[in-house]
Amino acid sequence: MIRHARKRVRLLLPLLALGALASSGGAQAPKIIAQRDISFAPRTVTIKVGEQVIFRNDDPFGHNVYSPAQESIFDIGLQEPGTETPVTFAVPGEFTIQCRIHPKMRAKVTVTE
Repeated sequence: MIRHARKRVRLLLPLLALGALASSGGAQAPKIIAQRDISFAPRTVTIKVGEQVIFRNDDPFGHNVYSPAQESIFDIGLQEPGTETPVTFAVPGEFTIQCRIHPKMRAKVTVTE
């Protein structure tokens, strides 16, 4: 299921890349935004261009995590309970993160140079 979601995101978005972490000297461990109790935790994270955020579903039901930001839209599709999906942010900016299934769920990813 995650493999399919990753493929769909790549087709939708040339500015973001999904995939496994590449090991590189001095690279930061990815930040994790969990989906828990129908909310994102934490609600804000700051990363650098090229770093990843892992979206982890800790709820007992599915979520559909996406960003409506015009310059780097992504949609990971239905994320099943207990799964993780990494997203690499390739451009700087502030990105609102939402769930299509639960519209009140919101988080913010700030990407710096």
